[in-house]
Amino acid sequence: MSRPALPQRRLRSVDGRRADSRLRVGNQRRRVQLVAFVMIIILAFVASKVARLQTSGGDHLREVAYDQWTRTTPLSADRGTIFDRNGEELAVSIPASTISINPRLINDPAATLSVLSTLLNLDVDDQQRLYDEMVSKERGFVYVRRQVDAALGAQIAELRLSGVNVDDEPRRILPGGDTGRSVIGRTDIDGVGTAGLELQYNDLLTGTTGEVTRQVAPGGRSVPGTESDTSLPVPGDDLVLTLDRSIQFTCEEALIDQVAATGSKAGTCIVMDVDSGELYAMASVKRDAESGEVGITSGNFAAVDAYEPGSVAKVITIAAGIDTGAVTADTTFVVPWRRQHGEDLLRDSHEHPDEEMTVRQILVESSNIGTIDVQLETGRPRHWDYMRAFGLGEPTALEFPGESAGILKHWTALQGSEQVTVSYGQGLASTPIQLVTAVNVIANNGLYVAPKIVRGVVGSDGSITPTAPSATHEVVRPDSAAIVQDMMIDVVCSGTATRAQVDSFNVAGKTGTGLKAQPDGGYEDEFGQRSYYASFVGFFPAEDPQVTVLISIDEPPAGTINRFGGTAAAPVFARLVPTIANELGLQPPTTASACDGQAS
Repeated sequence: MSRPALPQRRLRSVDGRRADSRLRVGNQRRRVQLVAFVMIIILAFVASKVARLQTSGGDHLREVAYDQWTRTTPLSADRGTIFDRNGEELAVSIPASTISINPRLINDPAATLSVLSTLLNLDVDDQQRLYDEMVSKERGFVYVRRQVDAALGAQIAELRLSGVNVDDEPRRILPGGDTGRSVIGRTDIDGVGTAGLELQYNDLLTGTTGEVTRQVAPGGRSVPGTESDTSLPVPGDDLVLTLDRSIQFTCEEALIDQVAATGSKAGTCIVMDVDSGELYAMASVKRDAESGEVGITSGNFAAVDAYEPGSVAKVITIAAGIDTGAVTADTTFVVPWRRQHGEDLLRDSHEHPDEEMTVRQILVESSNIGTIDVQLETGRPRHWDYMRAFGLGEPTALEFPGESAGILKHWTALQGSEQVTVSYGQGLASTPIQLVTAVNVIANNGLYVAPKIVRGVVGSDGSITPTAPSATHEVVRPDSAAIVQDMMIDVVCSGTATRAQVDSFNVAGKTGTGLKAQPDGGYEDEFGQRSYYASFVGFFPAEDPQVTVLISIDEPPAGTINRFGGTAAAPVFARLVPTIANELGLQPPTTASACDGQAS
């Protein structure tokens, strides 16, 4: 008896359930395996990330963290001090504080601004500016006030206001007020030289900035005990000038008084040591166009401005004639008071009949026509060579910022009456420093010595390095210089410079009254008026010259007696001699006055 067959549908049903069960078990296993695989990958990634952060890969993040919680502040280096020849301070940096804010760290703008406004006396505009910055928080650094008094800065620092920084920032001052300002120049608020010696020697005076690093807590406050010097600042070198502060001050005061008294535009004074070329003073003053007050200028007119020197240049012409042998002191010329040269009728300062004049008389009486005769006798080419040798037409060794070379055309380029007017100081231009150095050749027995204003440099270690002696070259023979010296004594005793006489010393000198060229190239303005440049250059003691002094008065009133060098400039020289002699320890000679028996 056979077993009945089972229905096929039921078998398929049973097989199907078994298959689904096996599929579900497989899927779960694969899911577990997939999850495990993903976890392994994640763990491996995390492990590698940790490993990388612990090695070179974390450098950047550590830098970011360091920047976030540390602050590096620059430490300003002291700018070198500028001293006069006696160690008196002319320019020095003093402690000061600069106040700034980080608006992003200020939580209470109104309260912070109230404190700063009270202590710093901020005006309405500054208050509004700072309040807007504090509210907007767009910037992380804003100046509040720079270079305030150091004590006030310390007071603000003690308040420990969040987001308010107080940093040291020295301020440059002139301890003597404005004394020497024309020469010393100035610095900007960042302590960078922008004019004068401050600019010329900026690299030497500027020190090397240092820096200090500190950690900060949230809110920007320093963590006590975390400051560390990354590098210390190195101060700049000091300059020792040839200037004497007392002589400089006296020159400036005398110029101010004379320019004010005469109603002139400006004035210049230079005091030079005859042998070394060292400058004891180099002063410039000017009348303010608006207020009318006369004060020390910010520009060194003695080096940067050039004018037609007028009759002081006759010293060069006469010296050239004597040194070449073309003339002697007693050579005579018949001199009219006027003469035609080219298209121009040239004149002496006053009308006189045709007169036989010696070369000595020509210089003493300052005859233009007679000086032309001496130039022509010497020869124009040789005369031009002497003018160059005396230092005209090129900047001096000072190399002062903006120093002018003056104007001295080659003798072949001179046209018309300029060919001869250069003999008496018209048709060329010189700076005051060129002019005083040129006349100093005569005082120095024919030897040109370059002007000098820096005596030495003091290094940060205190060592002193003197500057090199001034360059020299012979211009005229000593015997030629001695003859001109004697003539220049007569100029002071009985010529155009009698107001330069002093009781205690014999003086030699020469006046100059130069016409100032107008913008159109002529000597008269649109109203037919002339402007003058009045000068006197002298040296003393005349027996043994030690000091040469130039005084220039710019644009004394044209219609007055003060337009001449003998009236505008020579009296200032006489006023200065006692002070200069006292400061330098010069003793009056025991010989009699050179002017005894001469008309004055």
